[in-house]
Amino acid sequence: MHSIESAIARPYSGYYRPISRKAAAIVHSLALNHGFIDGNKRTALYMMDLLLRRSGYRLRQRRAATYNDDVEAMVTAVVEHRLDFEGLVAWFKERIVPLPKP
Repeated sequence: MHSIESAIARPYSGYYRPISRKAAAIVHSLALNHGFIDGNKRTALYMMDLLLRRSGYRLRQRRAATYNDDVEAMVTAVVEHRLDFEGLVAWFKERIVPLPKP
């Protein structure tokens, strides 16, 4: 339980000010801490989406047809240690955009 709580708290520690670093922190922590028996990657993606939307952002869809594949490839690369934290920040910097104004 502590690994889940610390993973969720990480983006709010004050060290991760830009939204790209906050999103990277929550995905990185939840995907790698293995706080759950199953569903760590799905939980990381859900919490990333929640964090972005509540902060007024979303991921830009480069190609709608491959959006889910791109996001899945990103979180899998994190879990397989092919994408480190700074690489994850760069991935988010390229894709995070503000939510449209109502």
